[in-house]
Order: sequence, then C-alpha cells, then structure tokens
Amino acid sequence: MDTAMDTAMTLNWLEMRRASNARARLDDQARILTLTRENARLAEENHRLHQQYKDLSASTEIWIRLYEAALERSKGVVTALPAQPSNLLN
Repeated sequence: MDTAMDTAMTLNWLEMRRASNARARLDDQARILTLTRENARLAEENHRLHQQYKDLSASTEIWIRLYEAALERSKGVVTALPAQPSNLLN
C-alpha cells in the first residue's frame, strides 16, 4: 500500500510539475512577445527622435547664421552713423 501511495504521489507531483512548466513557458513566451513589441516601439521612437534632433540642429544652424548676419549689418549701421554730440547722450 505504501508503494502504491508513493507511486500515486510521485505521479501527482510529476503532473503538477509538467503543468507548472507549461504555465511558465507560456508566461515566458508572453513576456518575450511583450518585450519584442516594446523593443520595436522604442526603435521607432528612437528613429523619430533622431530625425527631430537632426531637424532642430539644422534649424539652429540657420538661426545662428541669420543672427550673426543681422549682428554684422547692425554693426555696419552703427559705424556709418555720424558721431553724436556727447551732450545728447546724457
């Protein structure tokens, strides 16, 4: 009787272990799928942000050149003005 009970307990334990392993495999597969989707989303977001960075960098360069050109023009205007009497500055 003990042998039959031991055998039944062993078979029961093996069946529980098999079911547990199947659940763990399904959990792992679901996690892998979730992580794969997240990886793809992050890659797309990274690409989009990189494009925005390139656009902003190009725009920044343009604005800097425009500012520098305006600054040079304003310096030219100031030097072309006749000297003001010092009493007008006070």
